[in-house]
Amino acid sequence: MSQQIQRTDDLLGLEAGLEALQETPEFTGPVEPVAQHDSYDHLALIYESQAEQFATVIPYIKHGLERGERCVYIADENDTEEICSALRDAGVDVEGALESGALTMHTAQDSYLRDGSFDPDDMIAFLEEAIEEATEEYEGLRIAGEMTWVFGDDPPIEELVEYEGKLNRLLPDTNGIAICQYNRERFSADILRDIIKTHPHLIYDNTVCQNFYYTPPEEFFGPDKPEREIDRMMGTLLDRTEARVELQRRHQHLQHQNEITADPDTSFEQKLQEMFELGCERFDLELGAMARVDPERDWFEIEYVSDDHEHFEPGVELPLSETYCMGAAGIETGECVSDPERDGYDGTVVYEEFGLQAYLGTYIEIDGSDDRTFFFVSSEARDGGFTDEEQTFNRLMGQWVKYKLEQNQRESHKRTLYEIASDPDSTFEEKLREMLELGRERFDLELGGLARIDLASDTFEVEAVSDENEHFEAGDRMQLSDTYCRLTLGSERTATVTDPERSGMDDCLAYEEFGIETYLGTRIELDNGADRTFFFVSSERREQPFSDAERTFHHLMSQWIEYELEQKQRERALEESNERLEQFAYAASHDLQEPLRMVTSYLQLLESRYGDALDEDGEEFLEFAVDGADRMRKMIDGLLEYSRVETRGNPFEPMDLDAVLDDVLEDLQLCIQEADAEVTVGELPRVEGDTSQVRQVFQNLLDNAITYSGEEPAHVNVDAKRRGQEWVISIRDDGIGIDPEDQERVFTVFDRLHSREEYEGTGIGLALSQRIIERHGGEIWVDSEPGEGATFSFTLPALEESVDRSQ
Repeated sequence: MSQQIQRTDDLLGLEAGLEALQETPEFTGPVEPVAQHDSYDHLALIYESQAEQFATVIPYIKHGLERGERCVYIADENDTEEICSALRDAGVDVEGALESGALTMHTAQDSYLRDGSFDPDDMIAFLEEAIEEATEEYEGLRIAGEMTWVFGDDPPIEELVEYEGKLNRLLPDTNGIAICQYNRERFSADILRDIIKTHPHLIYDNTVCQNFYYTPPEEFFGPDKPEREIDRMMGTLLDRTEARVELQRRHQHLQHQNEITADPDTSFEQKLQEMFELGCERFDLELGAMARVDPERDWFEIEYVSDDHEHFEPGVELPLSETYCMGAAGIETGECVSDPERDGYDGTVVYEEFGLQAYLGTYIEIDGSDDRTFFFVSSEARDGGFTDEEQTFNRLMGQWVKYKLEQNQRESHKRTLYEIASDPDSTFEEKLREMLELGRERFDLELGGLARIDLASDTFEVEAVSDENEHFEAGDRMQLSDTYCRLTLGSERTATVTDPERSGMDDCLAYEEFGIETYLGTRIELDNGADRTFFFVSSERREQPFSDAERTFHHLMSQWIEYELEQKQRERALEESNERLEQFAYAASHDLQEPLRMVTSYLQLLESRYGDALDEDGEEFLEFAVDGADRMRKMIDGLLEYSRVETRGNPFEPMDLDAVLDDVLEDLQLCIQEADAEVTVGELPRVEGDTSQVRQVFQNLLDNAITYSGEEPAHVNVDAKRRGQEWVISIRDDGIGIDPEDQERVFTVFDRLHSREEYEGTGIGLALSQRIIERHGGEIWVDSEPGEGATFSFTLPALEESVDRSQ
């Protein structure tokens, strides 16, 4: 920061006036020093209307009053009452300010022309006295003078310019600031030109302008004025041209950076290399690089470099304190080095051994990963220091790197989360342990856990933890009110703690005895079970609050746990239901089989003893009774078999469907021959499942295809087709077909579409097939029209080894 700007902390200056002017939304303009002038206190306002004049000078006066300064307004073009009215409209207590002396109103006659004519020295003496008097009671003096009085007695313009030059010398060393107001409609172009040349800063069109045309008074009145003016004009042209070229160069670099980062077809590593090249060109340095750093461990490891270098290559490790990056990391002040000895780096490895002379870097804090430094270095000394624009550009590149690294980190964690959750070979407990480890890494905390909670009994029971811990082990119980998890019981299901005392948790066991400083947890509400909390804790205090991305990731993990727990509840409920169904079916079959055997035995006894005595009707009735008892036995056996699909099935294993179908066709050989049926088989795959149950599905479907062939011999085709991670097995026949309205009914237990006189059967075969296929995670369906045959299809999970066979 320049010496001039620093001095405005004590003396009034342009910055103080700017604060007032910036209250108007139209105002713009920078605060910049002017060559050959050491003042920020003297401005010329060039205006074209009263509205434009008051838009600048009224907030200027108002701000001075608010800062405790005395304000002097010298009116000429405007009536004093007009000025006071404008101040009132701006919210100024004009009467109070006038009564206290904070605001004084003058005319040109009692200030500029108080001796009847204008004398520059007399006016400077007037202002010196006013400033000295003001600073005895106020913070300083703020002056606003209207200059149209010049047209009264028409003082020579040289005297006016002389006064303005002396004012330039007065104000920097006193506690005063002045705005001289010039109406562009009243002053000639020649006069305004000279006025402009004698003011270091101008206000025009609500903009404070650095005056490139400012001429110091000693030059303005000197004998070599034309030569000096030519030099200044040429220098101004050069400065402005160089400034324009530099602005264009900055714009080109920013545009190039945007093009690099916006390219959707380029990888992060490729974009990073292009960023290095852009930075080396922008800063005129040899090498760009990025390193992993840890200030606490004094650790530095090169991750990427822009080019081959004898000392810097990926994997190289150094103490962070032996690098210039310790400045960017905050171990020392500053993030650029242009003179290593002056900046205190003359004893470091990078200077003594590597010979690096210049450095520009920025520190990048990465959420959920190692921090980085993104920097550029050179073995050649740099003549001047790095500009603010260069440092800003480097930080902009660093911000992009931070965004991409954190995005990549989030995507990596999400992929890992998905891989854990979708692994079919891992149990819930195994997945949960992996989730807890993933969360510890993602949030950089020591321990993750899952606990049962009960608000009514104020209990907290640890169910699982990521690692051994002296306070948290599976089965440990404590009061819920003594844990941070109590915070999740409010309207917000997710709670965080990074300052236990400020969060009101300093009175609980978790803080006082366990020493937990940081917490992230979510309540999991279950419909038919105890609620849980899924949490991560650490004994080290976290400096920064948890980010939205971290909370979102934690929420995703909690949703998976909620789904898995509810799924386990549903599976347990289904297992219990199946067990009850099997128990019921077994009891029913056992209880029914005994009287059924008795009925069958006595019917057979009647037939053997009294068969000869029965007439034709009696024999028929007896036959019906025996047939009914036999069908009842088959239905009971079928019901028992249906109930045991889940509980009495064999473990899944790889099987060759060709072999399974060959066994079925061998069993049905007699049936096929009697029906004169023809069965054709395509190439069938290897799948995973219960061989015995899949064999039964084939037998049921083939038997139906032959049975319902109609009057013509059956033609049956068995084929398979790959569909994603499963196979679709189809059995097509050209039989009697099924009405679309009845295609759902065929899979219902004991629901028959035909009478027993037409077709035999118990009506349970397709229902049993459906239950078997559902156990395998597949589905079964039928496509058919009456008289056009039927195609029964079902799916089974594919084996990885079967992929090549299908191609």
